[in-house]
Amino acid sequence: MTQISKFLFFLLLIGAAVFAGEKSDKKSKADSKPAIDTTVISWYPYDQGLKLAKEAGKHIMVDFTAKWCGYCKKMDKETFSNAEVIKFVNSNFVCIKVDGDSQNELDIEGYKITEANLARSEYRVTGYPTFWFLKSTSERIGPASGYRPSDQFLDLLYFVKDDLYEKMSFQDYMSKGGRNSKSQN
Repeated sequence: MTQISKFLFFLLLIGAAVFAGEKSDKKSKADSKPAIDTTVISWYPYDQGLKLAKEAGKHIMVDFTAKWCGYCKKMDKETFSNAEVIKFVNSNFVCIKVDGDSQNELDIEGYKITEANLARSEYRVTGYPTFWFLKSTSERIGPASGYRPSDQFLDLLYFVKDDLYEKMSFQDYMSKGGRNSKSQN
């Protein structure tokens, strides 16, 4: 073999090795589980969120909001942009956002209702923001109203996620130290 032929053969071998390495790297990335997004909360429409929660076996957090609501905007800007809140809700809840003024029609297993009527008639929302927590089966756990800073909201999220509402009131949970308590028996 001439020097040029050897050089071209060497380049061909390097190119094949690089291509095989890229293909192998892509396969391992595709096989791995996607990371939990910590940059933004994954919000779903009500009807889609119910289906997803049932499939995933996760609790549901419904954020009833309105475009004109100042405290709703504050929740979005401060609490729902907090990395710890984002990671926790994306890992443990299916998050649903419902605009209490919207005429957008939802289809809940054949039952059609607007977002506004869902908020007013079905959930009796009278102020914003109001958060309803549900089991993965869509069974209602209970509401929480008003703006909550990240730390207080995380306490509420842990209370629901760990099913502590079945054992005690939220007030009792907080009097025992909330999520920072060593035991919540």
